[in-house]
Amino acid sequence: MTEQEGAAAPLPLRGVEEFINTRRADGDDIAAPAQLAHWLHARGLLPADTVVNAEQRDRAETVREGLRALIADNNAPPVASPRPDGLDPAARTSLAQLARQLPLVLDLTTHPPRLAPNGLDPVDNALATLLGVVADAVAAGTWSRLKACREPSCRWAFYDHSRNRRRTWCSMELCGNRAKARASHHRKTSRSPNSSAARPEVDSR
Repeated sequence: MTEQEGAAAPLPLRGVEEFINTRRADGDDIAAPAQLAHWLHARGLLPADTVVNAEQRDRAETVREGLRALIADNNAPPVASPRPDGLDPAARTSLAQLARQLPLVLDLTTHPPRLAPNGLDPVDNALATLLGVVADAVAAGTWSRLKACREPSCRWAFYDHSRNRRRTWCSMELCGNRAKARASHHRKTSRSPNSSAARPEVDSR
């Protein structure tokens, strides 16, 4: 992985990147309510004494996977995943429905003004704060650089620092080479004399 590939998103968008990446191939950092509470508190999004329940943890997962689906659209072209560990086709819709319950208001007491949560539930406020960061990133022009790796078995969130904004894998050495090897194997298979694509058509009349 190059230094550029390993560079994180600028603050505060980095928090959204890190939240999406709580799900990895080898585990989930917010799999349990207590883990979610710890993660949010460690980033200043939740008071230390807050108890998180299972429903709130599920809502956080809905936000996370919805955000993953959104950043996948920042790749060109978007690539759908047939794998169960890839993108959830309903994730965007689920996030849109939940976002209506996570109110944000324009806080004019800050300089510059910013979107801030306006709810009573501290966990919902934390999730709304993350969505507010998304809105700010769209306005700042940085949102389109946050992407989901095109490798279906990965979908790691990464920030595209490249000048032309065309990077599509979180790591060229890992996911990029894996995708190229798969494409090469597919081409070789399609050219094989034993493949159906290479067999001459037989007139059965």
